[in-house]
Amino acid sequence: MMERFNRAVALGGACWRVLMLDKEMLLFPILSVLALGGVLGLVFTPAYMYGTLQQFAETLQESGDPYTNPSFVALMFLLYFLGYFVVTFFNAGLLTCAMIRMSGEDPTVMDGLRAAARMLPQIFAWALFAASVGMILNFISSRSKGLGRIFAGLMGAAWSVAVYFAVPALVVEGVGPVRAVRQSVGMIRKTWGEALVANAGLTILHLAAVYLTIPFVFFLVKDWEQDPVRSMVIAALLVVWIAFTGLIVSTLNAILKAALYIYAYEGRVPENFDSHIMRNAFSED
Repeated sequence: MMERFNRAVALGGACWRVLMLDKEMLLFPILSVLALGGVLGLVFTPAYMYGTLQQFAETLQESGDPYTNPSFVALMFLLYFLGYFVVTFFNAGLLTCAMIRMSGEDPTVMDGLRAAARMLPQIFAWALFAASVGMILNFISSRSKGLGRIFAGLMGAAWSVAVYFAVPALVVEGVGPVRAVRQSVGMIRKTWGEALVANAGLTILHLAAVYLTIPFVFFLVKDWEQDPVRSMVIAALLVVWIAFTGLIVSTLNAILKAALYIYAYEGRVPENFDSHIMRNAFSED
């Protein structure tokens, strides 16, 4: 297990080197957040201005069980769909740029956006499929208690693992959602150790960055009344720090997916990756 962890660390270092060659890849998660915010604003702003949103919230409060309200179910599905569609679109662009770099070429942000635009039918189908599964899992979780809730959580975790390579499959092969899940499961079987350990390592890295802010939070609480302006500046810097580290981790994770998928699908060692590391990543130990 220690050897597998060391290989995962080496993969993470290689992903960092790729990112340093094309720092503009960091723009894709930013564009994703901005686009999602814009889309949700277009959905909710008119409803809020005309009072429809408030009436809808009151109706849900009176009903007790929101899933008995067809409007709630439709709204939830719309939000799931929009979220998956926007995030998948920009992830596809990011993965395209990573794969171009790993082929020895120099990508641009427009290369990624154009590639994602060409895949709109596949992205649309994937968003519908993923939103449906997400709604079902959320419904099961809301109806479960005790061990049932734990089982529902395990189902959600298993789904997250199963679709780890789904978007790379969309990018490389342009397949439909069911085929993408099958391809993803096949890749996970080959790379389960490195993919999951490296992904967990990146998640832990982000959590560590968040935990580093805890002493500053205590300082803010104590200092707020004495110097609120300084406290607000520090609070803003902490938010920027957490967002920036999350941005880097999500981009590194996309690069990792691209590298493992390229090697598993094409049998080619990605540019800037060590052939020994990649071969060992697919070993049985």
